[in-house]
Amino acid sequence: MWLEAFNQQQKKRLQYFIWFCGVSFIVTSMLVQGIEIKEEAEHTRLNVLKQTFYKSASTLRQLWELQDKPAQLDIAGMNVEFTARGWPVVFNDKGTDCRKIWDLLASRSGAVSYLRFDSKKEMRSARYNSCYYQVSDGNWLELFYKNETIHINGFLTGQASFL
Repeated sequence: MWLEAFNQQQKKRLQYFIWFCGVSFIVTSMLVQGIEIKEEAEHTRLNVLKQTFYKSASTLRQLWELQDKPAQLDIAGMNVEFTARGWPVVFNDKGTDCRKIWDLLASRSGAVSYLRFDSKKEMRSARYNSCYYQVSDGNWLELFYKNETIHINGFLTGQASFL
């Protein structure tokens, strides 16, 4: 009798262990999938933001051409200047005004935010600074001018900051 009760307990323990392993496997699988989905969503968000920047810049370039290529225009209360090839740029006393360029190009329909930004003077252009916007942890948007043309890149970094 005692041996039979011992075997019953062992059988129940084995069942609990199998249930525990099964549930653990399912939870772990869901967590891994959730992380992958979040990373893909962040990457998609970065691509959409990049496309929005290009679309806004192209729209302003078309406006520049329709207005007979003025040196500057007042757009949404901002003094927007244009490169020799008609791409919008906003300046302050230190060079390219990255905050205002973000406000100008990010989105007209709703507020799009960034975590932080940095402006760097680089060899790409003597006149324009490059702007780097951190849009989420490890996801950056780079805006720079080269040969009087705007360029926008989205990229991922392994750490939260590369600057």
